[in-house]
Amino acid sequence: MRGRVRTVANVTVKGPILKRLPRKLDVLEGENAVLLVETQEAGVQGRWSRDGEDLPTICQSSSGHMHALVLPGVTREDAGEVTFSLGNSRTTTLLRVKCVKHSPPGPPVLAEMFKGHKNTVLLTWKPPEPAPETPFIYRLERQEVGSEDWIQCFSIEKAGAVEVPGDCVPSEGDYRFRVCTVSEHGRSPHVVFHGSAHLVPTARLVAGLEDVQVYDGEDAVFSLDLSTIIQGTWFLNGEELESNEPEGQVEPGALRYRIEQKGPQHRLLLQAVRHQHSGALVGFSCPGVQDSAALTIQESPVHILSPQDKESLTFTTSERVVLTCELSRVDFPARWYKDGQEVEEGESLVVKIDGRKHRLILPAAEVRDSGEFECRTEGVSAFFSVTVRDPPVHILDPQEHVFVHAITSECVMLACEVDREDAPVRWYKDGQEVEESDFVVLEKEGPHHRLVLPAAQPPDGGEFQCVAGDERAYFTVTITDVSSWIVYPSGKVYVAAVRLERVVLTCELCRPWAEVRWTKDGEEVVESPALLLQKEDTVRRLVLPAVQLEDSGEYLCEIDDESASFTVTVTESYQSQDSSNNNPELCVLLKKPKTRRLWSRFPPWRRTAGAE
Repeated sequence: MRGRVRTVANVTVKGPILKRLPRKLDVLEGENAVLLVETQEAGVQGRWSRDGEDLPTICQSSSGHMHALVLPGVTREDAGEVTFSLGNSRTTTLLRVKCVKHSPPGPPVLAEMFKGHKNTVLLTWKPPEPAPETPFIYRLERQEVGSEDWIQCFSIEKAGAVEVPGDCVPSEGDYRFRVCTVSEHGRSPHVVFHGSAHLVPTARLVAGLEDVQVYDGEDAVFSLDLSTIIQGTWFLNGEELESNEPEGQVEPGALRYRIEQKGPQHRLLLQAVRHQHSGALVGFSCPGVQDSAALTIQESPVHILSPQDKESLTFTTSERVVLTCELSRVDFPARWYKDGQEVEEGESLVVKIDGRKHRLILPAAEVRDSGEFECRTEGVSAFFSVTVRDPPVHILDPQEHVFVHAITSECVMLACEVDREDAPVRWYKDGQEVEESDFVVLEKEGPHHRLVLPAAQPPDGGEFQCVAGDERAYFTVTITDVSSWIVYPSGKVYVAAVRLERVVLTCELCRPWAEVRWTKDGEEVVESPALLLQKEDTVRRLVLPAVQLEDSGEYLCEIDDESASFTVTVTESYQSQDSSNNNPELCVLLKKPKTRRLWSRFPPWRRTAGAE
């Protein structure tokens, strides 16, 4: 079919192009396609293109009115829309290339297998009949008996005899072979050689045995990699190890072992080796390979049995702290560290060793003993996080909210008692910590803590707190500005009495604890059966049970810079009513004045426990 020509008769129309291309043109693969176009004018230059791309000019020709495109030996790549353009006129055809069906070549004949040589097989065959027209080759494939996969060995161009050595297979085994013919038109059926051949590849050492060092009681693993899959034999101190069983032992009660093979890798596992096995020689042998290595047993490394994880421990002061680290070996040395520094033994820190157990002891822990402790030995460590805290503090007194009322310049004392003498206590006023100054004194006497305002002023009032640990005592202090101590009398008092009559001089103060001084005619009076001094809450009294003529005089009730004045006049009998009315300065105090209740009932030394 090659060299055939397909010519197309064109359609005649009016215009620049008289004879146009047909709508489609079918050409067999390998034929020559010729496309013809006639134009109205002679000698004009047209343009040939396929799928929008210009075609080589070597395929184009023109003579007078005729224009030709010749595509020799078309292939599938030549298919597409072929267009001839002249000015604004054009004509297009769809070029379709149809494939020619070819028959595949025939199979080889007279295929035979000969196994005359050791570890090789000779394969022979004859060319197919009839011989294929196109070039072809022979493809040889192998299959291991028991497998379903065929694997290509190699390809050859000429028939005859082929020798297949054992190195051509990946592993030892029985193999079958087959051959086929392959050309550009396909592949022939396979021809299987009768029988099978046992082939053994020649092994090479890819990764050899290496000396093994393990600790006493561990498993020792020897391994090597070969270039191919092949059986081998292991030896221990020159004695062959049986590989029929998955696990075996050299002799009863002796070393146990296990032999493994995975592809070209071979492994010998010696289980739980002991010191007496140190120096043993392990060997491996297979066709083409011999290798050996030595076994060395090292002393077992020490490791920590407990604690496995970091321990976080909390203690209170004076409590006994014991940190214990247990090692895997008896009496093995270890060191203790605190915050990265090696500890030093003393009365407050003791280190003991008892077999596998190492202990660090703090007989009476203190807050400063808090930190990160470490028991270190041979690259392994056990860690302890120790926190030492003071025991919780409790406030014994006061248990309830205390309200304190005082006047200007008065001394105010707030007292708080805790259950421990060494417990830290802080004072706060309106949320701010109090600092000692000339106006605020902080006192401590054993478990008793005091806040003293020596001369309280109204701004000193507020909400006070005594804080000890997690507990608080609350105080509310109110300071009132007072201009006078004496509430009554506000002026001078005149008292007229008859001899033997009972006379009472009364002075009311603003504070119940205030002390007064009574004088008569400038001299301090002395209490006696004939002159009584009484005190009741904020009221102070001077009582003359049976007044005498000599008791007449000027009496004063004094406190600080203030005083209340009483003028007492004693007569034998009352004067007439007129006379009394003419002298209004003489009168008798017969009715107790009305009093007012002011501030606290308690003196300064009981101010912290008082309530209004």
